[in-house]
Amino acid sequence: MIFMRRVFILSVAALVFTSVVSTLNAQPYKGPQTSKVYAVPDRQQVEENFSLVLSDYCPYPIKDANPASIPALTKAPKGYKPFYISHYGRHGSRWLISTRTYTEPVFFLQKAKEAGVLTAQGEELLKKLEVVEAAARGRYGELTRLGAQQHREIAGRMYKNFPEVFKKNANIDARSTVIIRCILSMEAACLRFKELNPTLNITNDASYHDMYYMNNQDPDGFFNKITSSEENRELMLSFRHKTIHGQRLAAALLKDTTFFNTFNEKYAYKDNPEKVRKYKADYLVYDVGEIAISLPNTDLDISLFEYVTLDELYNLNLYRNVSSYRYAGFSDMGQRVTPFRQTYLLKNIIKTADSVINAVGTTGKVCGGATLRFGHDSNLMPLCSLMDIDGAGVYETNMDNLANVWNMNHYIPKAGNLQFIFYGKKDAPVLVKVLLNEHEATLPVETDNFPYYEWEKVKAFYQEILKQSPLK
Repeated sequence: MIFMRRVFILSVAALVFTSVVSTLNAQPYKGPQTSKVYAVPDRQQVEENFSLVLSDYCPYPIKDANPASIPALTKAPKGYKPFYISHYGRHGSRWLISTRTYTEPVFFLQKAKEAGVLTAQGEELLKKLEVVEAAARGRYGELTRLGAQQHREIAGRMYKNFPEVFKKNANIDARSTVIIRCILSMEAACLRFKELNPTLNITNDASYHDMYYMNNQDPDGFFNKITSSEENRELMLSFRHKTIHGQRLAAALLKDTTFFNTFNEKYAYKDNPEKVRKYKADYLVYDVGEIAISLPNTDLDISLFEYVTLDELYNLNLYRNVSSYRYAGFSDMGQRVTPFRQTYLLKNIIKTADSVINAVGTTGKVCGGATLRFGHDSNLMPLCSLMDIDGAGVYETNMDNLANVWNMNHYIPKAGNLQFIFYGKKDAPVLVKVLLNEHEATLPVETDNFPYYEWEKVKAFYQEILKQSPLK
């Protein structure tokens, strides 16, 4: 018997807003003491594997071209057969979403060059950034070819691992958010399924009709007001000051670092088309670091890793990790409720699974097909927290210690995904196994046969959790 979670129902707050939100009475869970936690890799591990500092920009780590990266799966209990898959996946690799991240460092360095204060290294970096900015123009947030390939390969391995689910003319219901990178991720996966079995009955949809569960719901900006409070902004700013340091990079790129003052006096918040904010050394290292870790997701044969040190990238990763916990974890900064933004998604997963089970039975002899959902890390990470998958429901009060118990890289690389595999057997309870990024994952539910859990126990556990949700 492993991983039993106690949930204590205590009154913590009375939250009143819109008709879809009711009083919240719950103490958020703090993580089972025996659960494995996923820590941010230490410096030595990072030196051995540079991809560990790529944060949530890490390209999907499992590749057909690298068979050693493909996880082995535990054989199903005797007599059990997979008959249905429920899935939620993040879109694949993409360009950066923010225009500013590309344009601001370019504009700053161009003005530094005009002022004659760029070093040789600064001019070299500027040339590369100009190429990157031009290539990204008009593609902000769009899926790259690598992103489409990631979903093709995930679909292919899903088909290979669970052929019973995709036999003959099985029904595949694929849905996406209305964002183009998610739609194209869905299409890449579905085309691969169709190539493998042309008789599959595949339906695709991307509609605002489904956005209430496919994307984040935030009535009256309730969750945003929590995470974006003045107190939280101060806490994040304090942590940023402790972790993000741009003085070294500024000194390497500028002959005179007082140019930041000159630049801000001349350009910041002036009536100019760039609408430039006041720029700082810390912003420069953050922007260059973010572009650097995003480039492996593109087709560009350009690297910026020679301009930022491993320590700078490591600290950037620490900051992004805390920011993710504020948004998606059971953190005090989120008043321990923000994972409930995925209430409707979890309800949909439960309801859809039950409807398939009721329709095809529990013997595993009738194929129930698959429900595929394609969305975002901003959905996948809080869903993992809400379900406490692989310890994502951990509660930590000290952000300086967060890296020891929470690592968003484990949950949300590009194309990150959850697969709920349902197994049936005559005169036996339905079992479910959860794959997180194709690895067998733990749930906070009692089982004698990990990684397999009885569906009715899993469902009952999460239905109790959902009673605590401020969304009804």
